[in-house]
Amino acid sequence: MALSTLSNNPEASVVGHDAVEPRLQKSSEAGEVDTNFKVLPSNGMGGYGQYYGGSLYGLGLTRRTEDGIDKVASGRGQALAEAFEESVRATPYCKQQQFNESVIPLPILHKSGERFSLDSLNQRYADAERHLLRDLFFAWDRPDLSDTDIFRRHTLALILNSVLCYQKTGVAPKVSTVDHYLVYPTYYYGVLNVNDGRTTPYSVPPQLATCLGFWRQFSVHEYFTEGLELLLYAVLEVLNLHPAGMKVEHICDALLTSTFTATLSDTFAKATSPSELLGSVGASDLPTELTSLKAQKHIGAGSKRSEWSLVDLEDGSPQVAAAVGIGLLAVLYSKWRGSGSEFIRYIAPKAGSNLWIGTMLPSLDHWFRPGTTWHIALQRLIEVFILDQHDRIVYEKGRLESSWLHRLEGLVIKDQDYEPVDRSSRHWNCIMILRDLELLKIDSDGGISITTEGRGMLNRILKTDAKNS
Repeated sequence: MALSTLSNNPEASVVGHDAVEPRLQKSSEAGEVDTNFKVLPSNGMGGYGQYYGGSLYGLGLTRRTEDGIDKVASGRGQALAEAFEESVRATPYCKQQQFNESVIPLPILHKSGERFSLDSLNQRYADAERHLLRDLFFAWDRPDLSDTDIFRRHTLALILNSVLCYQKTGVAPKVSTVDHYLVYPTYYYGVLNVNDGRTTPYSVPPQLATCLGFWRQFSVHEYFTEGLELLLYAVLEVLNLHPAGMKVEHICDALLTSTFTATLSDTFAKATSPSELLGSVGASDLPTELTSLKAQKHIGAGSKRSEWSLVDLEDGSPQVAAAVGIGLLAVLYSKWRGSGSEFIRYIAPKAGSNLWIGTMLPSLDHWFRPGTTWHIALQRLIEVFILDQHDRIVYEKGRLESSWLHRLEGLVIKDQDYEPVDRSSRHWNCIMILRDLELLKIDSDGGISITTEGRGMLNRILKTDAKNS
C-alpha cells in the first residue's frame, strides 16, 4: 500500500515514506520492486503496528484472540474488508496472485497502484468502501452510541461547520495551517480568522457546543504547556554559556534583564512586579467566576495581550522566551483560575495530581503577596514546574538518558537542547479523512472547502442530534 501510494502520487503523505522512496527509485532501474522490507525500521509490523492496529481495534474493525492475534471482526470489519477486496479484485496484483511473491514486476505495481493507493477512496470503484467508512466515522451504523462515538461525530461536524462558515465569508482555510484557522481562533476565541489579523464572530450550533467546549480546553492546555516549555527552553539557553552548571538564583538573574522587562512592558504596560502584571490582565485579586469570564471576553483574539498574540513575540532569545512564558501563564491565570466550567469539573478528577491548569494556576496566587518580586516568582516557577517536574517525569518513565538537565551539588547542568513544539490537534488528519470521504475538497493552493455531500452530512448530524439531545 505504501509503495502504491507513492508510486501513484510522489507528493503523498504515507507512513513509511522515507523507507519506500529509495526502493521506488531503485525499482525504475531494475524493472521490478522488492516488497520484502520494513516500512518502519522501528516497528516490525510497520504502520499497522505503529498506528493502524490500535485504531482498527478501537473502531471495532478487529478483535484480538487470547494469544494476542488480531482478527477481522464480524459486522462492520468484515463488510469493510470485503468492500476493499472488491475494489482491488480486478488488479493484476490480485488476478496474477502477485501477493504470493516478494518481488513483483514494476508494470504490475503501476497497473495496480491506483486502487491500492490511500488516495483512491474518491474513485467510483470505491463507492461501497467510502459509504461504509462514512457510516463508521459518523457512527450511523449502530443504534447505541458511546461518548467516543458522539465526540468523534461532533468533532468532524465542527470541522465541516467551521469550513462552511469560512466559505460564507469568502475565505478558504489552508490545510497547511489548519489549526490556525479551525482550532485556536474558532474553538478558543469564538471567531473566524478571516485575513490579515481580521476576525469575525463564530457561532457554534447548539448540538456541537459540548464538543467545542472540550476542544476549548484542549487549546487552554496547549497554551499552558507552551508557557511552561518556553521557561524550560529559556533555562536551557542560559545554561549554554555555563557548561559547568548554574545555581537557580543565577539563572533567574540571567533571565531577568532589561529585555525581559521591556518585553512584558511593551505588551502589558504595567508589569514591574507579578501582581502588577496580573492586574493588567484583569486579575487585581484572586479571580472569581465573574472576573474570569470577563477576562475571557476582554482578552480575545484581537488583543495584543492574547495567547494568540503572545506566542508570536518569541524570537529565540531566552529572556524573551521567559517573558512570553510568564505572560501566557498570567493571561491563563486571569481567564481560568476562577472558572468553574463543567469542562474543568469533568477534567479535574481524571487529571488528578498530574500537571494541568487545575494544579498549576493556584500556585500563582502568591503573586499577590506584598514583596513578591519577579526574582521570587520566577525562581519558584523554575524550581517547582521546570526542575521538579522534569525529574518526576524522567524517573516515572525510567528514561534517565532522556533528560534535558540534571542537578548536582546545588547546580543545574544542561544535558541537551529543547525546542518548544506544538502538539498536534489531529485536525490535519481529520481534514484528510473528510477529503477522502468526499465531504471536503482541497484545492491546488491548499484551500479547504465543503462539498455538497459535506453540507448534507452536516445537516444530517444537526437534525439527528437535535432530536436526540
